[in-house]
Amino acid sequence: MNIKPFRAWRYNEFLRAQLPELTAPLSETSLRQKYAQFYQQPFHYFHISAPMDVPPYDNPKRRVQNWKIDKVIQKDGLPTIYAYSQTFVLHEETHVQTGFVCLIESTDYSQKIILPHENTIPKAVLHRQELLEATHLHTVPTHLLYTDEDRVLDTYLYEALLHPLYEVRDKNDTLHTISPIHDQKVLTLFMNQLADKQAIIADGHHRYESSVAYQKQHKSETVGEDFGYHLAWLTNTASNQIGILPTHRLAKNLPDFDPKLFLERLSEDFEILPTERNEERALAPTENLWTFLLILPEKDYILRLKPDAFSTFTQDVPDAVKHLDLSVMHHFIFEKQFGLIGEKQFEYLDYTQYVSNAYKEVYSGSANFALLTRRITIAEIEAVCQAGHKMPAKATYFFPKVLGGLVFAEA
Repeated sequence: MNIKPFRAWRYNEFLRAQLPELTAPLSETSLRQKYAQFYQQPFHYFHISAPMDVPPYDNPKRRVQNWKIDKVIQKDGLPTIYAYSQTFVLHEETHVQTGFVCLIESTDYSQKIILPHENTIPKAVLHRQELLEATHLHTVPTHLLYTDEDRVLDTYLYEALLHPLYEVRDKNDTLHTISPIHDQKVLTLFMNQLADKQAIIADGHHRYESSVAYQKQHKSETVGEDFGYHLAWLTNTASNQIGILPTHRLAKNLPDFDPKLFLERLSEDFEILPTERNEERALAPTENLWTFLLILPEKDYILRLKPDAFSTFTQDVPDAVKHLDLSVMHHFIFEKQFGLIGEKQFEYLDYTQYVSNAYKEVYSGSANFALLTRRITIAEIEAVCQAGHKMPAKATYFFPKVLGGLVFAEA
C-alpha cells in the first residue's frame, strides 16, 4: 500500500487543555442523547464529523471554513507521521495497542490492497461522502490492520511515544497518546516498509468507501497535494492484541410479531433450551458453533442450530463466510423467518455491544427481541478477507475506537 506523511490540521495551543472535552470516539454518536454535552462545546469536533444539523451540509462546511479563518484549527508546518497508542482495559486486563497515523492511498477494493471484512450500509456511506464533499476534511482515522512479523517499525513508535504531543483520557477510561515523527529517513523507512503490504479495515468501512467515492468524483479536477489519500491508523497484528467486542442484534418494529409463533418456527432449525436470565452473561469465543442467546420479554433461550439444518444453507459463498455465526443467524432467523434480505434488514435491526443494553431494549418494548452472539476473531476476519468476501454489516466492534479530533487531514 502507498502511505505518506501529511501536514495535519490540529486544534490551536489555546485549546490544547480542552482536548478531553473536544474529542471522542466517533462511535459515541449513536448515543447522542447520553453524550449531548458534546454538542454544547462550540468547537467539539462532532460539529464537523457527526453534525446534527444535516442535511443540508452547508453548516459543517461553514464551520470548517470559519475554524480555519479564526485559527481554531491550524495546519502543521512539516509533513508528519504520528505514533499513536491506546492503553485500555478489556476483560479485566490492561492492554496497550500501538500503531501510527498517516495518509494511505484510497484504492478500490478490486485492487486487493485495502480489504474490507464486512458489508456497509449504503445510506451511511452516502452520508459520509456528502460530509466529505462539504468539509474537504478527514476528521477520524480509519483503523487498518497489517502484518509485519519482523516488527521493524516498533522501535521508532515506542521511542516517539516517550515524548507525547497529546495524552487524552476518554470517557471509556482509555488513554490515547500521540507523538509526531518528522525525521525524513524514518518517514521513508515507514513508507518503504508498507509498500508491499495489504491491510484489512478494522473500523471505518463507511469512511473509507466514502473517500474512494469522493476521489472518483473529483479525479478530473485540480486538487490539493493530498487528494486521493485517506486518513488512517495502522496497527500491526504481530505487535498488538486487537480488542474485539461482539455486536448483538436487536429486532425492532417487526409487524405482528408473536413470540410464541416465533419460537415454534425457530424449532424447525434450532434446538431451543430455556435458560436462567443473567444480564451479565456473555457468549464466550469457546461457545459451541452456531449458538445464540435469545432474549424475549418473558424468558431467555439458548438457540443451537440442529446438525442437519446447516445442509439446507445453500447460499453460494465461501465456507469462511457461510460458517460464521452471524451468517447462520441472518440466514435462518432474519431472512427465513422474517424475509429481511439485504438492505431491508437495516429497517428492522439495531445493534449493541452491551448485554445490559440488549435487556433494557427488550424490557422497555423498544425491541421485539435480542440475539446475543460470540465475538468475531481475527482469524475469522482474515479468512473471510482472503476468500474475497465480506461478513454481514456490523459484524465486529473493535475496541477501543480511535479518538477523533486529535488530527485532521485535508481531502
